[in-house]
Amino acid sequence: MRVLKINSLLIISLTTALVLPAGDKIPENKPDRPGNVLQLMFYNVENLFDTLDSNLDDDEFLPSSPRKWDSYKYYRKLDNIFKVIVLCSNDMEAPDLIGLCEVESPVVLRDLCDKTYLSREAYGYKISAGRDERGINTALLYRKEKLSLLMAESWCPLNEDGTFINTRAILYASFKYDNDTIDVMICHWPSRRGGTIPSDNRRKAVASYMRSKIDSIGRNRKIIIMGDFNDEPSSESIHDMLGAETKINNVKGNYLINTARNDSPWAGSYKYQGTWCHFDQIILSAPLYESDSGLYYLRNSFRIVNNEVLLTDDTSYRGLRPFSTWWGYEYAGGFSDHLPVIAGLCAR
Repeated sequence: MRVLKINSLLIISLTTALVLPAGDKIPENKPDRPGNVLQLMFYNVENLFDTLDSNLDDDEFLPSSPRKWDSYKYYRKLDNIFKVIVLCSNDMEAPDLIGLCEVESPVVLRDLCDKTYLSREAYGYKISAGRDERGINTALLYRKEKLSLLMAESWCPLNEDGTFINTRAILYASFKYDNDTIDVMICHWPSRRGGTIPSDNRRKAVASYMRSKIDSIGRNRKIIIMGDFNDEPSSESIHDMLGAETKINNVKGNYLINTARNDSPWAGSYKYQGTWCHFDQIILSAPLYESDSGLYYLRNSFRIVNNEVLLTDDTSYRGLRPFSTWWGYEYAGGFSDHLPVIAGLCAR
């Protein structure tokens, strides 16, 4: 917590250094929070690669590449991610569970946790071991003084015929928190490249696979799913195939509850060709969403972190867009092409 207090000035300085275009106004998107909160955060960090060559297809992110990805850009990227984590803090308390995607390796996680001011926060970390040729992995940071890791493993999604789906691995971890056991899944579903129908089918296949894995864990478990789904909360893959309900009138009748509803006061977490998309979501199992004991969801705590420092003028389309590290192949020096999302859990 001390590191966040010390470095809040960094965020204030950075925020005042960036001026929004006249006429743009960011809607207020900050619910009230009680003190005893287990904070969840998910963030697509946009290509967190180191500068070293490996056996992965990472040539795009080397000093000799057209991007000229060097140590300066790499460490600036790490520092920017640290600043985003500060922005997502609750009363100067760093998030307790941080899901990440587009992470190359354990090396970059180690550098993030040891070579930035996060070193004072004592995070543990895990990363998936997937089949993605570029090393686009899912990862998880967790506060070791609050959460005891019980186990972690990688799930490489399969089609119904047993063949592998060409996508990123799902990171699964189980934790002990007081008297609760919570299961956490970090995912990055197939992108929309390659055509609408083929990509839709891949996401539906991953959704079915995840649903079968969740069924095998058990419907009575307290489950957290965080990820970049490349689909909207109302999409068939999420709403029907995975079974994540966005209507909360009958919580006990639903299996999974999507805290990221389409009626969010902010338009989305990712902008594509001028249209905001609600791809980054946090989904909870019903026993966690509304529990009679232990951890439960802090209602209306989900939000897209739309702090003005994370946004910039959209010069191709009107309004604002995420202040990304890259604009095409041009180095912009920003944070990510996605905005982070957060939610809170309380304990009875």
